[in-house]
Amino acid sequence: MNCKKILAAALGATMIISLCACSNTSETLSSDVNVLSSQAQGRVLNTEPLVTIDANAASSNYVFTYNGVDIVVSTAMNDILSSLNAAAGEPQYFESASCAGQGMSKTYTYNGGSFTISTNPAGSDDVIASISLFDDSVATAEGIYIGSTMDDVQAAYGEATSSTDTTFTYEKGSSVLVFIANADGVVTNIIYNAKV
Repeated sequence: MNCKKILAAALGATMIISLCACSNTSETLSSDVNVLSSQAQGRVLNTEPLVTIDANAASSNYVFTYNGVDIVVSTAMNDILSSLNAAAGEPQYFESASCAGQGMSKTYTYNGGSFTISTNPAGSDDVIASISLFDDSVATAEGIYIGSTMDDVQAAYGEATSSTDTTFTYEKGSSVLVFIANADGVVTNIIYNAKV
């Protein structure tokens, strides 16, 4: 439980640091950042689908599935938000002005900090940019979780697209799946990213 609090604090610090990189004054930062809990502030998140997910998105990309909800980078968050909230409960929600200056970038934290989904604005849509797994209560579709070994990763995914001593990167479709391990070869981070 203490580990989840540390991870949540680290995630919050990372978000603040990334916001500082986008703004050049603390005045801009304070007026552009909104930390929201939609439940606590009585705010209702928009859960109406804005676009239809391509039927091939799940088959041509790496997919993270949580309680029956498929989550795929480079697809619209709005299409799954209602189903995901029903499956995972109300998320912790954070938004800030996009670095590109065209809308709001958003982060949804689910299951007490077990995983986060970050989105970027694309017109009227919020497109999933990354999915990060933080503990062993969630796993990839292939069964890899925080605490698996890099040998487990190779057995499940085969040869990496690229690798270092502590990082294996796999590419599929418009997705990139990254496994980061400690010096003992134990997975400490799992990140799904959209290709840029």
